[in-house]
Amino acid sequence: MSEFLSVKDLVVRYDTDDAVVRALNGVSLSLQEGETLGLVGETGAGKTTLARSIMGLIPSPPGVIESGEVLYGDEDLLKVPERRMREIRGKHISMVFQDPMTSLNPVMTVGEQIAEVLQNHENLHGKEAHCRACEMLEMVGINADRAGEYPHQFSGGMKQRVVIAIALACRPKVLIADEPTTALDVTIQAQVLEIIKRLRKELNMTMMLITHDLGVVAQNCDNVAIIYAGEIVEYGTVHEIFKERVHPYTIGLFDSIPKMNEDVTRLKPIVGLMPDPTDLPCGCKFHERCQYCTEECKERVPEMVQLSPTHQVRCIHWKEVAAK
Repeated sequence: MSEFLSVKDLVVRYDTDDAVVRALNGVSLSLQEGETLGLVGETGAGKTTLARSIMGLIPSPPGVIESGEVLYGDEDLLKVPERRMREIRGKHISMVFQDPMTSLNPVMTVGEQIAEVLQNHENLHGKEAHCRACEMLEMVGINADRAGEYPHQFSGGMKQRVVIAIALACRPKVLIADEPTTALDVTIQAQVLEIIKRLRKELNMTMMLITHDLGVVAQNCDNVAIIYAGEIVEYGTVHEIFKERVHPYTIGLFDSIPKMNEDVTRLKPIVGLMPDPTDLPCGCKFHERCQYCTEECKERVPEMVQLSPTHQVRCIHWKEVAAK
């Protein structure tokens, strides 16, 4: 498989009136054609900033992309003109945003909002655009008769389906799904994920799935990137991350999940909180919460270590962690 989309050493900050927020600190990852990559981490780790950087949607000000590359084929998306980025965004790379409530225009019908994408990218107008919009609604399980209704007439799960229909209207090659099931109940969550999974296969899409839910990752992803304080700390196949994980943070995420075969009265959280992105610690960003922390961890920034052709970890003491 060919490398489809890659991010190399991406550094992004937000300059606010009070402080400088260090959102991404040298993130590198790649997606192969047809692959689904799961991006997992706590709130504030930089997941959405990474997605918006790829889409060219970092607000400036306050956002500043200091360095790095986002390569789509032969093009660096950080350097292409805005006009070219508008051609790519929606047609080649599309995004399902986190909150459908704020992603949809309340004064336009859902049919008009889907048709707008087709008008901009495929030069479809009038009846032809409307018919395609109705087809997209049917594809995500909404009756085409509802194309003339407004977002407030739909439930949360239905709104999310409309957002997916808009994202997929032009059959993009890459889909970024930013926590597409947030605030949905479990039943609707399963339905939305099944729709995304089915459409990904039908359209042969490459996908980045941003989520907190490791169960969702296990069912939908080929590879997994664990992100912490704006850095990828472990990267590997689903099997490697679930069965051979070696970074203390990754282990902590899995240990905090309730076990069906164990009778416990309390969950086992990761001690402490995410570091303040305006005042990141020296050395390893995770050292303040890590049980394996030494003086070296507090002073030296760990490099990414290649454990196998597909498995990488950013940890000084990964061998000791693996031995346990």
